[in-house]
Amino acid sequence: MSDLLAQFEFDEAVERLYRLGEAAERAGHLREAAVHFRVAADQHLGDAAVRLARVLFALGETVEATHWCQVAVADGFTEAEELIEENFQARQRFLEHTARIMVGAPTFDWLPSGMPSNRIEPAVIRTRTQALRALDQQYGGIACHTSVLEHLTAVEPMIVVGDEEIWTAVAEVHELAGWTAFDSGLPGVALPHFSRALTLARQAENEALIASVLTRAGRMFLHHNAPDDALKAFQLGFVAAHNSWADRQSLDDPQEAIASLTAKVGAYGVERARARTIALTALARNHLALGDPDTAAEFARQAVTTAANLRSARADDQLRWLDQEARRAGASTLAEHISVRFARCG
Repeated sequence: MSDLLAQFEFDEAVERLYRLGEAAERAGHLREAAVHFRVAADQHLGDAAVRLARVLFALGETVEATHWCQVAVADGFTEAEELIEENFQARQRFLEHTARIMVGAPTFDWLPSGMPSNRIEPAVIRTRTQALRALDQQYGGIACHTSVLEHLTAVEPMIVVGDEEIWTAVAEVHELAGWTAFDSGLPGVALPHFSRALTLARQAENEALIASVLTRAGRMFLHHNAPDDALKAFQLGFVAAHNSWADRQSLDDPQEAIASLTAKVGAYGVERARARTIALTALARNHLALGDPDTAAEFARQAVTTAANLRSARADDQLRWLDQEARRAGASTLAEHISVRFARCG
């Protein structure tokens, strides 16, 4: 009788650990969840081996996760085979998503769970993000990852009613969430954040931020022994960085910039008015730098036409910078084209 009682108490304790593992996983405490699930999986309790494998994959512990998948399959949980394939495909899906981002394909495939209850200004979001980034740099990702997620929960609903400033600000929070997740030993958690950061950065046409996110993702892939995927991320990040360079206000090599910008303009359809306006403005600026005001004026005219229904502070800033350069160069026709834009805007 005492043996039966002892076995009952043991089974009850194992099941209690399984429940604690569930609670820890829901709370995002994956290492704690792994400890609890590992005991339950050792005793072949239900689907504990499957749950443990899923958590271990999120922690980047691929070898041990694969072992527990095999245990789960032997216990009759054949769905564990899919976890191995899903883990392999996660990076591939991220890189495919990135490739679509780079060619400007529609990628907005999620929305926040709720609508914003009040407006949060981009400057406020960035101030908090900078403070959390400073904590990460000084104390490490584990120390602030939870706080970053709380910040993200508060600001992410703003993307529904936001503009490019909001999209950029929230993208930076997702980037930091991914980075601190990686530094916390949670690469599987980091990837979705990096993916959403890229989506929002593309929505805002922020090539520099795209390059930053891809650099961080590449460093994570290297750390977790995926050099081929890291190389792909770095290469795509280089393209984004080059695009950002070509969009700068002042350029060192106009001829090279013109070649890059011409390719970009050719790839932008009418649905990407902001990106096309900025690229056309940059083309005008570089032709002006080469002493060709007539060609510059034609590109400025195209930029203003493209921007007819566009409301974008960044695009307007680019046109104002071009206007200043045109007036300094005595390119009156070019300046007249730009003045039409601001006359319409009032």
